[in-house]
Amino acid sequence: MSLLWLFPAGFLALAALLLPLLIHLARRDQQQLIDFAALRWLSAKPRPRRRIRFDEWPLLLVRLLLLALLALLLARPALNGLIDATPRVAVLPGLELAKARAAVDAPQAKWLWLAKDFPRIDEGTAAPPANQPVASLLRELDATLPPEAPLTVIVPSVLQDLDAQRPRLSRVVQWQIVESPAATPAATKTTAPQLQVRHDEAGTAALRYLRAVNQAWHPDAALDSRQDSRLFDDGAAVRVWLSARSIPDATLAWTRTGGTLLVDARTPIPADAQRTTRWHDDNGNVLLEQISHANARWLRWTTALDATSMPSLLDAHFPQQLQAQLQASPSPGRATAAAMSPHPGADAYPQPARELAPWLILAIALLFLLERWMATARRRRGHA
Repeated sequence: MSLLWLFPAGFLALAALLLPLLIHLARRDQQQLIDFAALRWLSAKPRPRRRIRFDEWPLLLVRLLLLALLALLLARPALNGLIDATPRVAVLPGLELAKARAAVDAPQAKWLWLAKDFPRIDEGTAAPPANQPVASLLRELDATLPPEAPLTVIVPSVLQDLDAQRPRLSRVVQWQIVESPAATPAATKTTAPQLQVRHDEAGTAALRYLRAVNQAWHPDAALDSRQDSRLFDDGAAVRVWLSARSIPDATLAWTRTGGTLLVDARTPIPADAQRTTRWHDDNGNVLLEQISHANARWLRWTTALDATSMPSLLDAHFPQQLQAQLQASPSPGRATAAAMSPHPGADAYPQPARELAPWLILAIALLFLLERWMATARRRRGHA
């Protein structure tokens, strides 16, 4: 443990210690001259040199100490390297607190909820909602705890809202699993995207296949298709450009914000664009490729949309396969707790120094009250 000064320039305020000394000297030199008639005509004699003396020593010392503490407060003292080996027990919200306390015998430990801001577990308080992934909360808790503090985590047998990586922490964690009824995950249904098609005369022949795809996705909705002279409508629909003309600048800017664009094989692309294969059929023929250029990404058919060039158009699963290319499938977020136990090996996080400002402020407040009491007591004695 070592003492740090976060703002050493605050020690310049120690020069204010001269103020109480000067005030006490000035008050001692205040004298009231009385003119006596009998002494008026006597010649003045030099007064003997007197030693400098201070009155009210206790009050002067209190004032000097008060100013010294103010200077220390400005210098912002802090303690670095404090050792805190108090055990911590983190409980995932959703578990019964009685079961959690029965599973771990740690009466001297600090009990925390494994939730945002890690609130302390107090009797009679409701559990906070678990609105963050478990792995992310574990890494954040590991970063905020002192390196020497033991950590126990109590979780149910099945975890939800996981990311794709097993957590790696800077310490060995006691991973305590409490058997609990598995929550039934809510059924998620992915809605097929809407299509907006803009085409030229040659692209009209491909509309029959896109209408079939749209009919499979939305049986009660007609395909939105118009000539390429018409601008795309605003919205989150997938924009399909079946034209030999260049992609409009407004559409390219829309793809930079996350919009999905699908263009014809005849659409020109920049010569320096990066091309990446996205989808190929069972025979290895590339059907879709991703084009990346100038921070914009879009998808491009590699051949004409007709059954002769692309036999996959006649496949009954073509609409579902195309939807999988246009919409990313959600990542799995459910696993058994035994398979997600953290393992050590990560670098320890540096702990911030603990500032002493609260204690200094308390001491300054008490000294100020003492100084006011002593000053008023001196005036009361003077009036008496």
